[in-house]
Amino acid sequence: GIFNNYKIPFEKSIKVTAQRAVDAEDNPRVWWIIHGVENGRVRVGGVDLPAYAKLKLVKQEDLVVDSLKEFNLCDLAGTGAVYQVFIAAKGLGNPGDISFLEACMRVYPDGVKDPVFLSSGLEDYFLGTYYFDSGRYYTDTAGLTHFNQAKSSFSAYRFHDDDPLLFSNGIRVTCRNGETKDGAMKGPRWAGGPQQVRYTTYTWIYQW
Repeated sequence: GIFNNYKIPFEKSIKVTAQRAVDAEDNPRVWWIIHGVENGRVRVGGVDLPAYAKLKLVKQEDLVVDSLKEFNLCDLAGTGAVYQVFIAAKGLGNPGDISFLEACMRVYPDGVKDPVFLSSGLEDYFLGTYYFDSGRYYTDTAGLTHFNQAKSSFSAYRFHDDDPLLFSNGIRVTCRNGETKDGAMKGPRWAGGPQQVRYTTYTWIYQW
């Protein structure tokens, strides 16, 4: 079974659909249980969102990024709040090299030119440590759903419910494929020459 506890606001009506995989050979029965609240409000980080807020998903799928390049997870105008970020990554060159995890997550709210750093490393952003040396984990805030160092791959999620990223004049959320020796944090960091990496990212944002 699959369950989804995301709060999806709507003003007048909502349509829920599902689609089988194109290579599915069977035709199973499907049961739906859908819960909702009329005249309710979505709350993020203790903040009641406007009644007309909408939940939007921004996708970047199979994006190949060269070493040390910064790339967008989303770049949106208007007012809103980042709700969740998911990243899956796989190195394309040297098996076992996960130096791309040195990446600092960045956010550019309200049109600023200099980023706000959300982490000192990619595993830190997902509340992991030391290149995910403790293995997979799942919490209400973040989790590591896949990790295979031998194949230079991982996937993880992070919710921004208790620590919301609010914006009033657009937002850009970025990641970088590794960091330079000095690092964006101006510390004694060493990236190890990260390889080319294929990323898939999903970013859920409430907008109003």
